Amino acid sequence: MTFPPKLLGLLPASKDDRIFSHFTNAIGVMGITGINGNTLNQYAQVYVNQLQFGLGVNTFLSSQSNQIFVTELGVNATDGQLMQIGIFEDKKNFVIQFSEKEAFLNNQVRVTGQVPSRSIYTIPGGTTLIGKFLITRIRV
Repeated sequence: MTFPPKLLGLLPASKDDRIFSHFTNAIGVMGITGINGNTLNQYAQVYVNQLQFGLGVNTFLSSQSNQIFVTELGVNATDGQLMQIGIFEDKKNFVIQFSEKEAFLNNQVRVTGQVPSRSIYTIPGGTTLIGKFLITRIRV
């Protein structure tokens, strides 16, 4: 049995920073980053300088419509961990990561805990983030 390599995720700027992940499919990567995710090989990692989130369409465990689901689970999250928080099928193929500090300090975007004990958080739909963000293709 072949195991995937240990992927490197975005590292926090400091010990009191948190890294959040948005799991999505190739269509989501294109819409959020402008990158054609289908051109990335499995385990490929690239950085972008801007994220443009649309309005959220999945209200699973969100207190308001149009919110964007994010989690503290990272690039090495297992299928089981992702399924426990409502991430299924091709939405597990890519992960977009950002620093909480960068989101708030540079972009005035606050991450809101919906069910923090399960690592379920949201950011407002329609959010644009400027900075350094890691995109990883996890599955094909």
